[in-house]
Amino acid sequence: MVALLLYGCATGETATPKLQHALLTKPQSDLIAQGIARLMRSDNIAVAEDVFMQRSLMVVDNVTKTDELGNPIMGKQLNMPDRYELLIKNDLCFVRHLDSKATEPLPNVQCKVNDI
Repeated sequence: MVALLLYGCATGETATPKLQHALLTKPQSDLIAQGIARLMRSDNIAVAEDVFMQRSLMVVDNVTKTDELGNPIMGKQLNMPDRYELLIKNDLCFVRHLDSKATEPLPNVQCKVNDI
C-alpha cells in the first residue's frame, strides 16, 4: 500500500489547479450582474461599471429598512452585507458568494489571476 502511494507521488502527476483570485481584463458589469443573479436565484442586480477591476472582492450592503417617511428604522437591518469574490481556474472565471460558498461559472467573462 505504501509503495503505491509513493509511486503515485513519484509519477509527477500535477495537482488539480485551485481557484485563484482574479480581476477582470475589461469592464463586464452586465455579465457579472447576471452571474450573481443566477447564483442567488434573484432578479438582475446592478453593479458598478468597474466592479472586479481593482479588487477580487465586492461587498453589497443590504438595504436598511425605512419607515413611511423614509427614515431608517433602528435595529431593522437584519443581515450582514453580502460579499462576492471573482475567481479563475483554467481560464474560466467564477463568482463565489463568500458566506455560502456557492459558486457560479462565468463562461463569457474575461479575467486574469490577481497577483496582488
